[in-house]
Amino acid sequence: MREVTRRGLLRGVGRAAAATAGVAAGAAGLGSLAGCAGDSEGTRDGPATARAADVRTGNPIIRENGQAGSRAWMSNHGGATPVTDALSQIKAFADTTSVTHGQRITFYVATAAPKSYSVAVFRMGHYNGAGGRLLTTSPTQRGIQQSATQVDGPTATVRTEWEPSWSLEIPQDWVSGLYLASFTTEHGERTAVPFAVRDDSRASTFLVILPFNTYQAYNQYPFDGVLGRSLYYGFLPSASDPAARAKAPDGHAYPAEPVPHESYVRHYPHRSRAVSFQRPYQHDGMPAEFALDQAFVSWAEREGLDVTYATNLDLHEGRVVPTRHQAMLFSGHDEYWSFEMRQTVEQAVARGLSLATFAANDCYWKVRIDRDPTGFPLMTCYKTDPDPVVDPTGPSTFWRRAAANSARAEQRLLGGQYTGAVVGSSPLVVSESAHWFWQGTDLSDGDLIPELISGEADGHQKGVPLPAASQYLTLSDSQFRAAGRNRPQQQNTTLYRSTGGGWVFNAGTFGWALALGGGAALEKPQVQLATRNLVTRLKA
Repeated sequence: MREVTRRGLLRGVGRAAAATAGVAAGAAGLGSLAGCAGDSEGTRDGPATARAADVRTGNPIIRENGQAGSRAWMSNHGGATPVTDALSQIKAFADTTSVTHGQRITFYVATAAPKSYSVAVFRMGHYNGAGGRLLTTSPTQRGIQQSATQVDGPTATVRTEWEPSWSLEIPQDWVSGLYLASFTTEHGERTAVPFAVRDDSRASTFLVILPFNTYQAYNQYPFDGVLGRSLYYGFLPSASDPAARAKAPDGHAYPAEPVPHESYVRHYPHRSRAVSFQRPYQHDGMPAEFALDQAFVSWAEREGLDVTYATNLDLHEGRVVPTRHQAMLFSGHDEYWSFEMRQTVEQAVARGLSLATFAANDCYWKVRIDRDPTGFPLMTCYKTDPDPVVDPTGPSTFWRRAAANSARAEQRLLGGQYTGAVVGSSPLVVSESAHWFWQGTDLSDGDLIPELISGEADGHQKGVPLPAASQYLTLSDSQFRAAGRNRPQQQNTTLYRSTGGGWVFNAGTFGWALALGGGAALEKPQVQLATRNLVTRLKA
């Protein structure tokens, strides 16, 4: 085995490009790769011929990312103070996860005390390394206290029934993308709300699906040691100390001082069985694992891919038609899938749509998504508890247990499935290096890409049925230390050609998305180049 260094890789890329002019990341793309290696902000340069073709066909992503960017979307930019749930200086949420041109998105905002605030709306992308672009700001708003957080019924669902505060109609010239509304008080306290802007009129080459279901599953708002619940945890009642608590003006008990998170005792049995989208995200409003999606979006837009965006709720509710596109790209950690989502994706793959997932542990939990009486989405997952609802599609539990004989195991669709949470990080061990996927990287079988296996990992699990495929490959053959396991676990990056004719790729590690656009310390040129080979093949 050999560990591949950045310098050695770039030498190999140069040799391969000189020898193989037809490779997707040939000589025209080397400027981008070299820029990523030497510049912490990267560059916008991608394959010149592909860019010229995209400009001719009107790809708006290239024009959009040529605009001046801004880092003011960051929660601590300019000396701003990220808020805490314990003090709730300012909190906000939106009435939808996505909106299209001409539609209105409404935000619900609460401040712990009356104070003014303003809203800045950013589009996330590359923008020469800034990561976002400021598109509009609101007039000064007057923040008010809103009603107390509720925990409802046997499902322990957390909801905030607040009055609407500010709304925005999406202009026709806003490019489809991942957006962030940033709320800053007169005292510099800041929170954020992500959302997607769709473009229902344009059939882009790639449809990027953003994992808002997962964002809410992990969301333990309010992270106050008492009320907060996610699909993972609640708080042990004994963790709160009444002597250290004070009554807020709205009658709800808040800590008199911020309580260190380490003093909170999170408890699986106290979790929610259903989570509402009618609530803010915890902490500064940036959802759990949001960095994976940011990294992928930054890379895709730096590459100038012809992309439009939607959320997995859009996929569930039929607002997007995958077969209008050539491939569907799942940018981050998309763990929570409804029956409707999976059925739509399976049917699209059977018809020849290509599919790529750039993290791991996708399609793991089967959920039901309904609308509560106020119209907000409500996502139910009983997980390891008995599901009291008789659902003809099966209970809300592991997909791999939702039907007999592993018939709905995630490997049947994705090519691999979750094998464990990674302790620290491990190298990815390359296999099938002669395949077009690795072309131009100068990698050989057994070479190591350091620290690429991180977060969570997927692998090819023996005994679980494989997809219907004319070709199936494992592009890596790695081992890692998994939380709670005594023996090393297997990681595989997988690729197969479906019988419908499309390609299905599963990165099999959280580290993949971060290696694409997670900043100079995380980005890996060999992963960027291999992924460029992949997307070139997906749109061929």
